[in-house]
Amino acid sequence: MDKRAIIGIALSILVLVVYQQLVTHFYGPPPTASAPETEKGGPEKATTPEQNTAPSPAPSMPAAPAALPASRSGKEITVETDNYIAVFTTQGARLKSFKFKKFRSSVDENSPPFEMVRTAPGVPLPLGIRWQAPTPFEDSELLYSVKGDDLKLTGDSKGALVFQGRNGDGSEVTKSFTFVGSSYPIQLEIAVKSANATAPIPEVLLTDQSDHTAPNHDAPFEGFIALVDNKIKREPPAEAVKGQEFSGDVSWAGFGHTYFFFALVPDNGAQHKVSVRQAGAALVGAISNAAASERYTLFVGPKELDILKSLGKGLERSIDFGYFGFISIPFLYVLHFFHRVSGSYGLDIILLTVLIKILMAPLTHKSYASMKQMQKLQPQMERLKERYSDDKEKLNKEIMELYKRNGVNPLGGCLPMVLQFPVFIGLYNALSTPIELRHAPFMWIKDLSRPDWQSLPFNVGDWHLGIPILTILMGASMFLQQWMTPTAGDPNQLLAGQQSSYHRTAILDQSHREIGRS
Repeated sequence: MDKRAIIGIALSILVLVVYQQLVTHFYGPPPTASAPETEKGGPEKATTPEQNTAPSPAPSMPAAPAALPASRSGKEITVETDNYIAVFTTQGARLKSFKFKKFRSSVDENSPPFEMVRTAPGVPLPLGIRWQAPTPFEDSELLYSVKGDDLKLTGDSKGALVFQGRNGDGSEVTKSFTFVGSSYPIQLEIAVKSANATAPIPEVLLTDQSDHTAPNHDAPFEGFIALVDNKIKREPPAEAVKGQEFSGDVSWAGFGHTYFFFALVPDNGAQHKVSVRQAGAALVGAISNAAASERYTLFVGPKELDILKSLGKGLERSIDFGYFGFISIPFLYVLHFFHRVSGSYGLDIILLTVLIKILMAPLTHKSYASMKQMQKLQPQMERLKERYSDDKEKLNKEIMELYKRNGVNPLGGCLPMVLQFPVFIGLYNALSTPIELRHAPFMWIKDLSRPDWQSLPFNVGDWHLGIPILTILMGASMFLQQWMTPTAGDPNQLLAGQQSSYHRTAILDQSHREIGRS
């Protein structure tokens, strides 16, 4: 083994160690089976009523919603469907807990269901009502009456809960929820009746924690997302805490995770206003319009394309596929098609990769053919360099004439490769964003949405490391390919990359001179 190979292996090992440290820094250490993770990525802790009691809002933020006081406890109503278990409380008529039945909180098969909504110190429960005029009001301390009891729904069966509350000034608030056993969307109707002639404009509140410095790689938090005037508004946590407000035709708005979404979808979003800001330990999103009553679809569910599209409001755009989403989405549907046959997403990724290589074969062949043409011209190129070594302008002109006589495009070897970049970026986004790969196993890999080395973790002191089998196999295959490639051969077979670089430089120099003359 020569010196260059040894240096290459050493550098590869160094890159692996640095890469694992960066992934651990940004996404946290690999999950352990002994400590189940909560929604926000930390171990679950038992809380007492005193711990759940949050201080009242600061005087500088009088409109901020307060956490539910421990001195008054409301009745809890549980709604269980095929997909989730939701717990409502009559204290504020709010959603206290929302657990998915088909998604775990961590990769451990014995981990509890993922809880999208849960109580947290200083964070109000979502689905509160607030208005500023004629008298400021927020229903965190309002004890509602409820029509309906615990529900257990399956299939197409429906059930409803109606919460009714009366404020001290005589105004009445009604929140009506309608559930379907087999679907995630929940119909929500908000109605406010004032005791006097004035009509308050109610805001519906969504809440989440403002502190996401400890990321949860099983459900990374993306921030506040809204579709306003058919334009996506994405406010990551660092921007959302500064306060943002949008108005116009609001299709939907809510808090997004990479794999899950909690959103309100107005039946008619015209002339609505949405805002998000920090209030103590909470991020508070609000949506309102000028009417005293409004109908919404409450969506708390996974970011699955078919489910999101079924609402017909463009909710599928909450998935961030990047600029090449028009490429990523078809790839995702092909992945679904393969999965119906194979039943393994690991095999589906392999099949999709092979399919893409087949589709890209014409471009790859064209690139190689162009490189081969350039190689045939190499002897003539060398003679021109010797003849015009002292005249760069004449050399560039002769090179262009040589290309023209032989019908060779100097960019022919590079352009087909450049055209493939959007395809590979689209493939990466198609594999990094869908919930289908979350906790999907394949061979030794426990979670296809995570780096493979986290499936075989080990610790060296404070370093969280792992064995990157796929990376090692790829490096070994490249090393084997290089070892099997003969070093001696046709002297005309030079590196195509160096040729292309030189030719591109020559073309640019010639172009600059032509522009200068003009």
